[in-house]
Amino acid sequence: MGKKKSKNRKKKERKENKNGDPPVYSWQDKEGFHSLIPGERPSSEQVEEMTRRYQDDIRNSPFWDKMLRKFGREKAEELLKECKVKVD
Repeated sequence: MGKKKSKNRKKKERKENKNGDPPVYSWQDKEGFHSLIPGERPSSEQVEEMTRRYQDDIRNSPFWDKMLRKFGREKAEELLKECKVKVD
C-alpha cells in the first residue's frame, strides 16, 4: 500500500503542475498576507521601492481615510511606517 500512496501523490503533483511552473503558495494569518514565489531575491533598493509603493497605495485608499479619522494624522503615519515589504 505504501507504493500506491506514493504513486498517487506523484501523479497528483504532476497533474497540478502540468505547465512546469514551480508552485506558488500564499496564506493569511495574524501577521498579514504571505506568499512564497520562486524567483531571484530583490535588491534592498527594490524592496524599499516596493515598500514606498505599498505605502502610497494605502495612502490613496479609503482605508487611509479611516485610519486618519480613527487615529489622527500623526498616529496614522506611524502605523503606515510599519507597513513594509518583507523578504525572508
